[in-house]
Amino acid sequence: MLTERPPGLHDLIGLATIAAVVDDFYDRIQRHSTLAEPFQRIADWPEHKARLTHFWWCSLGGKRYREDRYLVGPLHAALGVTRAQVNDWLALFRQTLSDHLPAELAAAWFRRAALMGRSLGRSNGFSAADGLPG
Repeated sequence: MLTERPPGLHDLIGLATIAAVVDDFYDRIQRHSTLAEPFQRIADWPEHKARLTHFWWCSLGGKRYREDRYLVGPLHAALGVTRAQVNDWLALFRQTLSDHLPAELAAAWFRRAALMGRSLGRSNGFSAADGLPG
């Protein structure tokens, strides 16, 4: 007898909403006082957004539909991402999530982002005492 799997976070949010959050978030990034400059190196915003939509879809439990590979820690460590930038990124992401999702879904997605932020912090030599939000 097959039992039905409970819906994952990706199912509850949906691909269209994940894409809308990513699109809005990276539009906000491009206007942000401290994050716009480091993101100026992005040459193809539509592709970047498509790649990050796929990243979040997979991170939230969805099946891969692109062949992208992600090296989040090493990539951001090589870029010299600072603790302040991670904090600003997380704060902006939290606000974007709350503007698009019911509170419980926004909180669940943000927990994943905060864990990644802490992981990035460790990759870049930040300690827990450095105040990364969670």
